[in-house]
Amino acid sequence: MWDYSFAIPSILILAILLINYFMLQRLPIRVNKNFVSLLLIETAVITSDIFSSWACENYQDLPKFVVVSSNMFYFIFFILRAYAFFVFTCSILELEPTENQFRTFLCRLPMIITEVVTLSSPFTKAVFFIGSTGYQRGSLYNIIVLNFAIYLFFSIQSTVTFKSRLKAKRDFFGILFYLLILLVGLIFRIMFPRYLMMDTFCVMTIISINLLFMNPEYFIERRTRLFNSEGLRIILQDTTRQKYNTIFAFVIRHYQEAIEIYGAKQMDVGIRLIGLYLRRILPKEKLFYYRSGRFVIMTKSNVDVPAVIKKIEERFKSPWLSDNVELYLEARFVEVSPDYEMYDSDIVINTLVNALSKANNSTDKSHILVGREMFDTIQNNTAIKRALEKAIENNKIEVFLQPIMDAQTNTLVGAESLCRIRDDKGEIISPNKFIPIAESNGRINQLGEQVFEKTCKFISENDMSALGLEWINVNLSAAQFMKKDLASDFSKLIERYNLRPSDIHLEITEAAIVDDDIMDNQIQSLRQKGFLFSLDDYGTGYSNISRLKHSPFSNVKIDMSLVWDYCDNPNLLLPMLIEAFKKTGYSITAEGIETKEIEETMKSIGCDYLQGMYYSPPIPMDEFIKKYTKSS
Repeated sequence: MWDYSFAIPSILILAILLINYFMLQRLPIRVNKNFVSLLLIETAVITSDIFSSWACENYQDLPKFVVVSSNMFYFIFFILRAYAFFVFTCSILELEPTENQFRTFLCRLPMIITEVVTLSSPFTKAVFFIGSTGYQRGSLYNIIVLNFAIYLFFSIQSTVTFKSRLKAKRDFFGILFYLLILLVGLIFRIMFPRYLMMDTFCVMTIISINLLFMNPEYFIERRTRLFNSEGLRIILQDTTRQKYNTIFAFVIRHYQEAIEIYGAKQMDVGIRLIGLYLRRILPKEKLFYYRSGRFVIMTKSNVDVPAVIKKIEERFKSPWLSDNVELYLEARFVEVSPDYEMYDSDIVINTLVNALSKANNSTDKSHILVGREMFDTIQNNTAIKRALEKAIENNKIEVFLQPIMDAQTNTLVGAESLCRIRDDKGEIISPNKFIPIAESNGRINQLGEQVFEKTCKFISENDMSALGLEWINVNLSAAQFMKKDLASDFSKLIERYNLRPSDIHLEITEAAIVDDDIMDNQIQSLRQKGFLFSLDDYGTGYSNISRLKHSPFSNVKIDMSLVWDYCDNPNLLLPMLIEAFKKTGYSITAEGIETKEIEETMKSIGCDYLQGMYYSPPIPMDEFIKKYTKSS
């Protein structure tokens, strides 16, 4: 006699969970599909469990094939349920089955073997059989319990192995929590087989999953009731999503200015009205609100996108009414090519945001088309960002040295430290690519600090006189120049490596001189510590002799653009400029020396030092030592 008292409420709970699932707006992603499958399989397990138990109690009054079939269905779903819990766990861990087909086959093998053994039972009596006294367990009955235990073990092992894929610690402990409930249920199944409590523990697990992982509000934007930015990221990275052929998006032009004009409260209502409008005209498409007035729409192939865009543009020609206030807003559109499916979700989103920013700032009302070229650019920039982060975090910034020659003797007198980073293949990334990124993401300070310290270490570990070096120049960025504790930080490093401050000359570009007072105060602090200064890239900014004559620079580096321009079209301007600088007390370095002719020309107009590819490109420190120690 079996006790059904635990099973009936479980079916009612599952029914409520199913109704709740389909009533709420959800993303069509793998984890959601697997959860629905889990609900349906669990419902089938409990229903077949009740029916097969009833059939076993009444085996004498029922045809044998009904009793056998009902038990067969129950065991099939019971076995499938164990695998379904494992598959759901993998989807939470973002493990893609197609990543490793062989591993996927091995994971399915216990289920396949157990199903085959179970299906053979009417002939082999392996798992169960119906005898003269009714239902009887077969010699291999425990294989179904073993199958459940195997998938429980697989789930625990996968969670521990791939926990780094989880976004938060709570997800890790959440998975372990519901797996613990399954383990307790399995123990009850073994110890109390006549009580249908295993089903109850499985339902408890599903309830826990629903509370921990299936809250759709996490992906819903509050005002518009559209999916939010996290929802967009999730659906783009889900490989089993329904195919959406086209993505297009629009941004409310000058959104922040609109907030200042109409007020935040009115604009919130406006955003909500736009969301309602989109839901009305595109009820079956996936709609997202990506913050700051940006809307993203994912459509299927049967949608006439140009017609939809035209319809939305026409709507924006009329005001949006908010509490009797008319909001006059303008939208700019971006269309994404189907090539987006070739790229990572973060690349797609970053490219989309970048394109919307361009559309927002453009005076041209035409739509921006996001194609493969734009995706590749963002992908390359993302790879550079990662390489930069990796190099900084692991102290892997490399310092290359480029020689500075004495114009009178043509001998090595100094060098300039230049930073380099490498990509995953070990190839050098151009500084023109990673320096702007370091400046924009705030990493330029850490980068500059590593270059300065590694230069100090190089000087302390090598005989400068044997190399012919009197000093090494180190560049200061505008961000570094703003640091109030820069002088003390550099001074501590100089003391740590037992150097003289004059061993290092600090190069400051004209672009870094954003404020005369800040420049004077910072340079004064550094000069008090004994550092000397060189003005880099002169001719690319707005400095002049009148402005610089009161500045404590000892050297001015003429930018290569001025050098090349003079060599192509000689005139009196550059020689007079150099003469004026030298009379004011500055020494002069000419950059961009690439040929013998440029060298001779710069010597003839009075340059003191020369630097450029004619002498050497920037080279690693060890190569620099070999090259110039030999020459000395």
